[in-house]
Amino acid sequence: MSKTIIRKKSETLYRLFAICPGGLDEVLKKEVDQIGAKILEVYPGGVEFEGNLEIAYRACLSLRTASRILLLIQDFKKVFQPEELYDAVKSVEWHRIFSANCTFAVYFTETNNNARKNNINVQYWALKAKDAIADYYNDRFGERPDVDRQTPDISIRLHLHNHILKIYLDLSGRSLHERGYRTKTLEAPIKENLAAGLLLLAGWDELAKKKTPFLDPFCGSGTLLIEAAMIATNTPPAIHRSIFGFYSWRDHQPALFERVRESLMAKIEKNTAKLPLMKGADINPEALQATLSNLKNCGLEGVVKLEHTSFEASRPETDNGLIVSNPPYGVRLSEVEALKRTYQDMGSTLKHHYKGWQCGIITSELPLFHAIALKPSKKLKLHNGNLDSEFRIYQLF
Repeated sequence: MSKTIIRKKSETLYRLFAICPGGLDEVLKKEVDQIGAKILEVYPGGVEFEGNLEIAYRACLSLRTASRILLLIQDFKKVFQPEELYDAVKSVEWHRIFSANCTFAVYFTETNNNARKNNINVQYWALKAKDAIADYYNDRFGERPDVDRQTPDISIRLHLHNHILKIYLDLSGRSLHERGYRTKTLEAPIKENLAAGLLLLAGWDELAKKKTPFLDPFCGSGTLLIEAAMIATNTPPAIHRSIFGFYSWRDHQPALFERVRESLMAKIEKNTAKLPLMKGADINPEALQATLSNLKNCGLEGVVKLEHTSFEASRPETDNGLIVSNPPYGVRLSEVEALKRTYQDMGSTLKHHYKGWQCGIITSELPLFHAIALKPSKKLKLHNGNLDSEFRIYQLF
């Protein structure tokens, strides 16, 4: 058993874990490196790193592809049975992490426990962990914190891998893809952190600095367009969030958090003359209204242009640029067949009118890629929610 890692010193180095959508771990690794953290390990779907409290705050505010930032509280070896889990969790000094008047929730996951013959009941193990925390407070202070699965003050996440139990405090609270700006959506919007990942995979962070034009011709409710504008203006992705999971953590330092937040806000580029041309287009006027509403929520309506047009009717204003888009896709065979013409028109428009540009397209349906009839320079496997998807990048000559 290891010693409790959390200490009440601002210079303490914490072990942190950032979770991301599948396929974006190398992008996340680059982001973690850029905030000054020490990278410990890269896993499929996440990056483990080390940093002080300022780094932890920067991670929550700045990492565009992260879904959650977890802080390791304690780890234990050789946890095989629910009773061993209970004992391990109850041995943590929970009163040093949150007070009994906070609400809390416990989440449990397990991977790669080869010695186990049958899958465990993760809900039961989570319940045992919840009971251990409640009993810790009851035995020590004669009171129990309440459980709240919907909006807990404190979220505890346990992960069992090869019978090694790691107990984390979820610093993010609600998933970090929930930036706070998207109040209007259409059917099947892409998650914000995945959208940011597509843009970074396409090199938009560097292209934006060169004032390379950007276009999303199927902008929907504007997620890709807004994430592109946030990258171009150096706007931290979580700057508009009103709450984080660390607000009720005993080691939270509000003054330090505000200093970190203000330092990041000071670096936002507000001079539109220094920004590239960024455009969103859609044939659906309701989509453009949703995009405009969401742009206003994050103060970016003045840095992008919106056009009510189909992609095949569009023409580029420059000799080069970047297109990244999440076009309509179907999950049933009849829907896929109906969309093939849309993708054929897209491929024809790219081929005949967008020479010199680069284009990135994500879809879960390979027949739709075939309908584009262009040879990609890159094929990247990604997870778009529950869908196994592919992101293809085309260099147009």
